[in-house]
Amino acid sequence: MKIKGSRLAVCVAIFVLLLVLGIPAETLAVLHIDTSYSGKFRNTSGYAKIIADLPFVYQEAFQRIERSLGIPAREQMYVVVMFSDHLTYKGFRLRGKRQSMRTTNRTVIHYIHIDLDFLINGQATLLEEMTHEMTHAIMADIMGLREYDSLPMWIKEGTAVHAADQGQARIRALTRRGFDINAIGGEDENIEGNPISLEKYVENYLKIRFLLKTFGSSALHRFVKRLMQSGNVKQELAVCFNGLSEEVMNQYAQDFVKATLLDNARPVASQENLQRGVRFFDEGEYLSARLALTDALYGGLSDNEFQTAAYLLAECYIQERNPQGALNLLKQFKPDPRNVPVDRYEFLSAYSEYAMGLVTNAYFGFKKAFETSNNQAVREGALYYIIRILIELGNRAEADRVMVMLREQFPKSSYLILAGRVLSSR
Repeated sequence: MKIKGSRLAVCVAIFVLLLVLGIPAETLAVLHIDTSYSGKFRNTSGYAKIIADLPFVYQEAFQRIERSLGIPAREQMYVVVMFSDHLTYKGFRLRGKRQSMRTTNRTVIHYIHIDLDFLINGQATLLEEMTHEMTHAIMADIMGLREYDSLPMWIKEGTAVHAADQGQARIRALTRRGFDINAIGGEDENIEGNPISLEKYVENYLKIRFLLKTFGSSALHRFVKRLMQSGNVKQELAVCFNGLSEEVMNQYAQDFVKATLLDNARPVASQENLQRGVRFFDEGEYLSARLALTDALYGGLSDNEFQTAAYLLAECYIQERNPQGALNLLKQFKPDPRNVPVDRYEFLSAYSEYAMGLVTNAYFGFKKAFETSNNQAVREGALYYIIRILIELGNRAEADRVMVMLREQFPKSSYLILAGRVLSSR
């Protein structure tokens, strides 16, 4: 299976612009990280990485929410992130929780509580948890706290799970645990603002998925935007989805939910998991893609298929800020240009090494990517990282020379501003 060039061009742009170049914007919402946490992970490298990543993940979450739901980033939204070793609510263990309140001067502050145990032990990623809770926060901030809380749970939790790309993980968890297909469906579950069953999380997500697959992303985005203005679910369902009522939607969605669960419960061959992973990857659902590609990778793929799966899985790890996982995969094969563009393989390997602090290896990797690539995104990105590395190594003269090259070869490059900031900082 050959990887499409357009898919990789998008990937290069995503991990360059979002992961390392995504400097927190001062004009956007205000983030405060509560550093009073003193639990068992306080002095660990995992906790230190989470604290370092959080400002960047915060901005990435805004972009994920806009891409999946059409909600633009909010200016002057106040968010406080707090950490816990064992987060619970009414006796139920939670990975994350959002609590919003209005101060005496009528400023709304959103407190996002994150359970570190899930993050440190690899059961969840910071990006998915932040995206999930910030979806609640941003919709409540736009609508008003009371108006948002009054929405049906399938909208509140369904949109949050969809934006955070947690749907496949929840479906798999439900499939592993087992479920009664005849018990799926029924009334919306809303116990003081929290669904209490895995079944309901999955149903809520799949209702949003049903609307997306049936009517398309533009219609879903329109529905979310209009709903945040009016708060009228009945009205906006009819306006945005060709006269659809909630009752009719529930009937059709129930069939969709059951069919999806049964499809995910059957044995799946590695080649089909690879196809699923590629589809999720193309849709920007990197967590879902990672799950499918991981299942595919060691289940009997051909050498060509293995390269495709491993490369895309490495891209997914980069999206999750796991460069070591990406590099470990990339080292398992020598890229065949019939399956993986070699220049982009070199770029991704160099990026992974740079993120892990292997600066010298990364320098030669970016240099090779620049010299062997005809792709503008790869060449621009490689020059930018070469400038960063040269500055870190104290070679300002060579960094200035590469900056001239970047300016002359790519006069309209967005990297010029970023590279200028790097040079001016030293």
